[in-house]
Amino acid sequence: MKKLAKLAFVLLVLVVGIVGFYLYKLHTLAVEGNTIFEYRCLHVNTHLISYKNAFLKYADFLNTYPNTKYSPDQVKEFLDEYFSGLKSYVPEETKWLDMQKKFIDRWDFQLMEPWYMKEGSVYQWKMYEGYRDDAMTMVRLLDNPESSKNVQLGDVTEERQRRDKYMKLYFDFFEKASKIRDWRKFFGYVPVPKGCTKENIMIPNTSGSIDWQRGSQDATPSGIPIDPYGVS
Repeated sequence: MKKLAKLAFVLLVLVVGIVGFYLYKLHTLAVEGNTIFEYRCLHVNTHLISYKNAFLKYADFLNTYPNTKYSPDQVKEFLDEYFSGLKSYVPEETKWLDMQKKFIDRWDFQLMEPWYMKEGSVYQWKMYEGYRDDAMTMVRLLDNPESSKNVQLGDVTEERQRRDKYMKLYFDFFEKASKIRDWRKFFGYVPVPKGCTKENIMIPNTSGSIDWQRGSQDATPSGIPIDPYGVS
């Protein structure tokens, strides 16, 4: 009887230990993931949001040209902000993609995270990879204008298609996953990082911001934003 009691006690301690370790890992993984996300807010999204906001201003100029409220100096400022933002964003996004990839490929993440966390993380990673690759394409066009001769205004690149595909997959899946009832969510919960605010979380949507059907002859087809003020 004593042996059975000891065995039962040992099994209980073992089960409690395994469950405790599992819950501990769930929480520590959530904390680490939160830290990586805060890095994104502070060092990546700021550049991403900056160049997209500059593009929206430039798009407003194009859509209202020639009866525009913007001066040539303002348009030049929009383009300068767009170009510098693109070039600042790419290396920071690459750093974050590397950090996130190492995190979601780790044995403890793959072994202990619920299936929906793993699937959602893949969609998120591929979405931001699409953002980065699309920006890299634009940077190459900026650095090599000759390569943009065959690129028409409004063209949708493979990188942009991939970005949009995984963006839809990620946000659709995120909505579904948020409705899943799972007790593990309680132990994996962590508050939004202090460094993440509305200003550096919300990424502007630039899709469709330029009306390519206006039929204006003042803008020469190009793969990069052009300056209609300079077109004769």
